[in-house]
Amino acid sequence: AAKLFLLLLLLLLSPYVESFTLQPFHPSLASRTNGYVSFSDRSPRLSTPRSSSSTVRMSENLPKNIKDSLQQLRNAMQAALSSKCSRMDVEFPYGSNIGVEGRKTPTESDIPMVGAGDAQASDRELARAMVEMFRGTEIEENLVVAFTDSSQANKATKKWAGAFAGEVIVLDSKQSKKPARGGGGGFGASAKGAVVKARASAIPPGTEVLIVVGPTVKDLKALEHICSEVGMGCLVILANARLDELRYESDSQRDFFETEFERVYHLRPSPSPSWQGGVLFRSFPGEWTLAMPRKIGPPKVLLKSAEKPSMETIDAALRKEKEASDSSGGFPNPFSFF
Repeated sequence: AAKLFLLLLLLLLSPYVESFTLQPFHPSLASRTNGYVSFSDRSPRLSTPRSSSSTVRMSENLPKNIKDSLQQLRNAMQAALSSKCSRMDVEFPYGSNIGVEGRKTPTESDIPMVGAGDAQASDRELARAMVEMFRGTEIEENLVVAFTDSSQANKATKKWAGAFAGEVIVLDSKQSKKPARGGGGGFGASAKGAVVKARASAIPPGTEVLIVVGPTVKDLKALEHICSEVGMGCLVILANARLDELRYESDSQRDFFETEFERVYHLRPSPSPSWQGGVLFRSFPGEWTLAMPRKIGPPKVLLKSAEKPSMETIDAALRKEKEASDSSGGFPNPFSFF
């Protein structure tokens, strides 16, 4: 475990953001206004109060674009590793175009909503961006990326062939399979460089970093078992698990994922199902922030909390903002989704 944390802290010496052609967030979800993320105005507008108030706080920490988000993620992971955290949860907005796979960024009129293909590609891109953080380290060969279905895993082996010395597997949700390793030379690559289809497998022995991409309800029990089996010396990262949306089979299972995994980086537009608008943000070790975008200047911070705010607290803050905006007039403030 000591070796793991020591090596991971060396990641600061290995910049990765510039290695990708970075794209902005999906335009159907966000755009740029004065250097800050601004929200689509396809839903009813709100107004911000004309008068200034000491309770109106501005956020200087929310990302301006995808490059900012990736750098914040890197810094958050470094801080968490320094705190000896070996269970991390990372969540980016649905369909974020991180730019790893060279996807075309459609216009807002082309795609009114994020499709399943975009969401899956975004999950792969996030995993790939995190993988790049370990490139050139001694841990690289013992890094495993686990997808929950063979289609996603096979797309990753094809698109990432030769990217690094780690391995892609299909997570064995029943934990009944033996470890299955491809040849060396990169993700799912044989010794001759041919792509090998990923297959359901247990976690290979010696795994030091495990990135689990988009786990679903059926994978939760397996993840509990894996965390117990690999121990705290193995860094386990959940990529876009959407933990708040999963239906847990028991309260104890919910408690496990809420207490075991640190929300190291969380960027969630429209965090309440009752409202279209706002963004919930956290970058370890900072506070949780609920903010509202503004057409001019940085987002307005509605609340900050050391703990993740409850849905009731989020709803109350958004309702208060809407009531204040409706009664005060002033500059329009889009209240829609990221």
